[in-house]
Amino acid sequence: MVGTLAFALDVTAALLAAAAAVCAWRSCRWLAEVEAAAGREPRDDALVSLLVPMRDEERNVVACLAGLLEQSHARCEVIVLDDASSDATVRVAKSVLGGQRRAVGDAVDALPSARIVTGRPLEAGWGGKSFACHQLAELAQGDWLFFLDADTRLEPDAVRRALASARAAGADLASFLPRYAGAHWVNRLVVPWLYFFLTALVPLREVTRLRHERIAVANGQAILVRRDAYRRAGGHAAIRDHIVEDVSLAIAAKRAGLRVALLDGSRWLACEMYDGVRALAAGFAKSFHSAARRYPVQWAALLGLLLLIGVWPWLRLASAGATVERALAVATIVLVGATFAGLLRRFAQRPGALAVWPLALTSLLAIAIAGGVSGLLGRELSWRGRAVGGRAPS
Repeated sequence: MVGTLAFALDVTAALLAAAAAVCAWRSCRWLAEVEAAAGREPRDDALVSLLVPMRDEERNVVACLAGLLEQSHARCEVIVLDDASSDATVRVAKSVLGGQRRAVGDAVDALPSARIVTGRPLEAGWGGKSFACHQLAELAQGDWLFFLDADTRLEPDAVRRALASARAAGADLASFLPRYAGAHWVNRLVVPWLYFFLTALVPLREVTRLRHERIAVANGQAILVRRDAYRRAGGHAAIRDHIVEDVSLAIAAKRAGLRVALLDGSRWLACEMYDGVRALAAGFAKSFHSAARRYPVQWAALLGLLLLIGVWPWLRLASAGATVERALAVATIVLVGATFAGLLRRFAQRPGALAVWPLALTSLLAIAIAGGVSGLLGRELSWRGRAVGGRAPS
């Protein structure tokens, strides 16, 4: 009986790994099709509001603002909201803006309109990022709202290409996969697994094509949404207490009958997510904490899938007696590794991540379990000095 069950798991793992490989191939093919179509889109002169919430972002503010202020798109406004920072975020941001204006001199009118505003104190019932984005949307004048995290870095043609991609995909709300960068090894070896999660486990073509709200995904590091679509979806007010606000916003958009797309921005958008192991663990734990509380079945299914394709074949490789069982384990390992290798190449990531992929994936699995269990037990986590979770989801 035990042998039969183990063999059934071997077969299931191999089939899931094959399905993930096919899904990743289809997702990447669709991303390439949209990218090619975007190159044929006419220039769009819409006013775009670049909206960046910042809380203790002294490390990121210089590089982030530099990209925002160098956009080639003719009509941009930049609004940075300080969300009760306790470091030198505001001082550095003001210095960057002042230095940029002095550098261009008489050509200052060529710069995007830029300002730094002070956020209101966090109101009860709101998550910190959602409240900051809500305030930014209230201040924005653009036809399109482009919400960006402070750890993103834009190339000068980023806004133009983002608009073209969104239009090519027919999306009312588009988010973008960046090129993950950064000096710390966690950004090179662990973070790139997000490409696997978002392309091999999510059929990106169907995210846009199908209307069902559960087939929704978004990357909160860069979300571009039409102003009227944002209002139809209820904006961040509709998801005010959601911690994983990006996916929740995509679900709200689909409920409103809008088209959602996750697209490739890796050629014009970079992101340096974490500066160490603790930051990575806290960031991923926060997301899994919220996911387990709101969508426990999906969280459990993801854990099961990752265990089957990322851990089980290695255990079977060491313990299986029959040749066919070992062959299935090897096939699963090769399929997952080959899929991950292809994604690393597709998104211009360093190949060294491939050498340690079992360890990196196992580490993320451990964080997913710990964060999710904390969420199910109603325990609070801390993120940027604020409590996360600990209450029943609405």
